[in-house]
Amino acid sequence: MDTGPLSRFLPPLEEGVVSTWLSHHAPAGGWLLDPFGFSPRLALEAARSGHRVLVTANNPITRFLLEIFANPPPESEFIAALADLGAVKKGDERLENHLRSLYFTQCEKCEQQIEAQAFLWRRGEEAPYARVYECKHCGDSGERTSTEGDLERARKIADTDRLHRSRAFERVVSLNDEDRVYAEEAIQHYLPRPLYVLTTITNRLDSLNLSGNRKRALTALTLLTCDAGNTLWTHPAERPRPKQLSTPNQFREHNLWMMLETGLGLFSSTGADVPCVAWPNKLPETGGICMYEGRLRDLAHEVKKEIPIAAVIGSIPRPNQAFWTFSALWAGWLWGREAVEPYKNALRRRRYDWAWSATALHAMFTHLNELLADDVPVFGLMPEAEPPFMTAALTAAQTAG
Repeated sequence: MDTGPLSRFLPPLEEGVVSTWLSHHAPAGGWLLDPFGFSPRLALEAARSGHRVLVTANNPITRFLLEIFANPPPESEFIAALADLGAVKKGDERLENHLRSLYFTQCEKCEQQIEAQAFLWRRGEEAPYARVYECKHCGDSGERTSTEGDLERARKIADTDRLHRSRAFERVVSLNDEDRVYAEEAIQHYLPRPLYVLTTITNRLDSLNLSGNRKRALTALTLLTCDAGNTLWTHPAERPRPKQLSTPNQFREHNLWMMLETGLGLFSSTGADVPCVAWPNKLPETGGICMYEGRLRDLAHEVKKEIPIAAVIGSIPRPNQAFWTFSALWAGWLWGREAVEPYKNALRRRRYDWAWSATALHAMFTHLNELLADDVPVFGLMPEAEPPFMTAALTAAQTAG
């Protein structure tokens, strides 16, 4: 299973599938269209195969992932970015030490103070029932019952939660915004401790004077913690790919500083060294990715006039309320309210049924039918195929002509 950044939300694709199909249906150097923009890996594989890929992507998070997967900063920049963040002062101590201290616990065997890797919670309770650790002093490891110190630390952080929760809201929507209630509902899937860590990091992300590459690296690491910090981590891991915004009965609260460290090599290992530009900038004939920030219907006239599409590729989106709602939150936390505005529908909508999916796909296929010549091949992948999903997609395609 793919363990890359945000892999639990992105389509699970087998390497080589799209490039093999393209070798039989589209000559290298030509233009491909990915109208869904749902799978960064698919677009990258096509571009590495020597094709120019026009990707329309309305989701700011998948756009960012595609851009950073195509040209990730070197691992040294990720390491330096985390070091810069950790060196910032929080009162009289380094920020790294302050954030690590939030996860301190006591080893059950040797009673030394150590860092927990995670705390385990039951939905609706005010403190964790267990912690997970690996003691470097005596070697004791595993899941252990929470101590009174763990409970007291959780209560102390919860006492300041209202302030940090309010700050988290205001990075997504303004105080008088009618969509504030939806942001509040979504942020309920963050416990006080991870929310405090995230607001602290995103505030520093704004204030640190970093080079372009280093800021991209720190933004990517922060995105990992945005996902690691929510309550959609079932314990034990029965639902590794959540679709609904629903906190499980038992869940895992990760140590977010450890998650930052885990991410140091994740993005650099995706390095594709693929040219990646924003529309309407030009690409070399040797291949690359051109990203359009928006929907296909807004670009259709320009595409028809300027770009000879040789084939359409894409991972057909399976409805995912959790990822789409979180994407709106994370965009606000990383880049501010302006980044959320074009994607606010995802924040508002609470239910995506198969009828909604069929209607949305029908609209997309209708646009494609009007845009493309009759002989243009279309390759749509459904990596998580199930009967209702296949019915929605095939019905939409057939009725669109």
